[in-house]
Amino acid sequence: MKYLLLLCTVVVAVYCVVMPVQRNALDCEMCELLVKSVDGTADRDTKEIEKKFDAECKALFHSIPFGTTECKHYINSKLDPIIKELDSGTAPEDVCKKLGECP
Repeated sequence: MKYLLLLCTVVVAVYCVVMPVQRNALDCEMCELLVKSVDGTADRDTKEIEKKFDAECKALFHSIPFGTTECKHYINSKLDPIIKELDSGTAPEDVCKKLGECP
């Protein structure tokens, strides 16, 4: 019984350490992809950006469980802050770091 309790504790601890790292890596990749989509659009048409990001994101992350849902959620929550950063003069390569999406 003690062995089972110890094993459960170790599994939970590992899960708590590994999952945030994976989540952060996914957020960073999505951020960089979204910045690329926004930066490549001269007029900042949000519908066009959403279509471009959605297609590229789904192509990249379709194999991840809930990957397509994450793409939609990410653009809904991060498009405006990314556009604001780029419009304020933040260099594209610095946007994701400044927003805390990448290390």
